[in-house]
Amino acid sequence: MKKIIIFLVLISIISCHKHLETKNIASTKIDTPTIVKKDIVAQNSIFENVIICDSVYQNKNYKIVLRHFSWEKDYDENDKNTVFTFSKKINGKYQELLRDSIESHVGTYEFQDFNGDKIKDILIQNISDVRSNWTYYLYLVDLKNDKLTKVKNFNQIKNPRYLPQYNLIDNEVMSGRNWTSFYQIKKDTIFDFGYVTYNGEDDNGNAIDFGKEYDKVLSKVLKNKNYK
Repeated sequence: MKKIIIFLVLISIISCHKHLETKNIASTKIDTPTIVKKDIVAQNSIFENVIICDSVYQNKNYKIVLRHFSWEKDYDENDKNTVFTFSKKINGKYQELLRDSIESHVGTYEFQDFNGDKIKDILIQNISDVRSNWTYYLYLVDLKNDKLTKVKNFNQIKNPRYLPQYNLIDNEVMSGRNWTSFYQIKKDTIFDFGYVTYNGEDDNGNAIDFGKEYDKVLSKVLKNKNYK
């Protein structure tokens, strides 16, 4: 992983309206006690992305800030390098509702419904492996209570895709043998059904009918006692 390339990618300007306020704060320090679990030590930040979310959550006055920090010289892949904050404007001032220390190699974000309540949730990129399989952190949005719920273990799913007709999540992982598995959000945690279907060739070198195998595994999931 190359630190310089990672953060240059983040300079692209986007937001809910494809507009982003980007602030260069290279000389700004942030005190360790203000960070959740003290995951990020006090150090120089590179810049922050400020996203005003009026077009996604109308009349809610939400704001997202992703503040990115430089990694230490001998950083580990699991080191946190980004502070994510979620705020709401109340009486003309933004009040912070959630703050989380995360690891984000690219820093991109998306708004997608991942639990079938018709409300777009927040995904923030976590890592991309050697085969460009991406993972994300997922925060479920509760508009009624102005609350985010971070889904545990969601960032273990590579290339997640929500299937609204089944209220399931599947994926397609690029590897020596591409594979797909199925998951479901249960309260604030990801449940893995444990079924895997492969694409490409089987152990004997015969081509796999992926569509047929996918449907067979999906049928098993829908009949599983843990599916609901």
